[in-house]
Amino acid sequence: MSDTPFRQFDPTSPVAIIGLGVIGAKVAWSCARSGMRTIGYDIDPAAAQQALALAASWGSDADREAVQRNFSVTASLTEALAGVQLAFENVPEVPELKGRVLAEVGERGESEMYIGTNTSSLLSIPLARASGRPKRFFAMNFTDPTDGRLVELMAPAAAAETITFARRWARAQGMVPIAVQRDEMGYSFNRLWRVIKKEVLRQISAGISTPENIDRAWMLTFGTDAGPCGLMDQVGLATIAAIEQRYADASGDPADAPPDFLLKLVRAGRTGERAGRGLYEYPNPQFRSPSFLDGGEDSDQRPARQSRSE
Repeated sequence: MSDTPFRQFDPTSPVAIIGLGVIGAKVAWSCARSGMRTIGYDIDPAAAQQALALAASWGSDADREAVQRNFSVTASLTEALAGVQLAFENVPEVPELKGRVLAEVGERGESEMYIGTNTSSLLSIPLARASGRPKRFFAMNFTDPTDGRLVELMAPAAAAETITFARRWARAQGMVPIAVQRDEMGYSFNRLWRVIKKEVLRQISAGISTPENIDRAWMLTFGTDAGPCGLMDQVGLATIAAIEQRYADASGDPADAPPDFLLKLVRAGRTGERAGRGLYEYPNPQFRSPSFLDGGEDSDQRPARQSRSE
């Protein structure tokens, strides 16, 4: 494989999206709406069909038409990888799982195929080694391609041709790739987002504030359409919990672990927008109400407890 020539990005050549959870479905949508033939695969056929239906419902009329034309799913990993220029992995943030999937993809894919991962909290070099083709491997973290343009690119073990390929693939989707100069758990901007997540979860867990008030303050300050809690619902609370646990495992600090209330939500199936329930109720969460920023009712404004000395 070391003698196999590196191919250039070709917008007419198909790509495979391996793992069709929340972000996997959105990456598939992003590729398909941009005109790329996109083949999706998930070990759960029902999840693959759900991703196909969701992707076909997002965006403008032109987006939906392009997705219906370009995005298909298959129940066979071998079929998904046949003739593709890139296999982009989106399975959960479990190192052993990602390693197994990447190894299988590397073994089954054609020798010229590039492999990418959308990991948000794992180092890229161990995953590159697991793929069996580190020179053709890159990590690229999509924030939310249905609502933004940022992707972070991290590929310290890759050949220059691979980095060029990854950049051109991202730009073909209208995304802006931001390079991270070295292998770093959580990339660069994603680590900033992690600090925000951790503080938001701490405040909710400690009863300092509510998801509604945190998001309301954020949206009023920064003029965004959602706040941190709405964004966590969009990512998926099971994914959020897994990422926080990865940071806790790496640091050994219990304060980095996901709080109990978040784990209880996940166990109860309240995993976010895709599940219909998370920190908010869907399909009509409070933060999308026209009156949300006005404060609404003050029922969530609880007075601070008085101390025993008062």
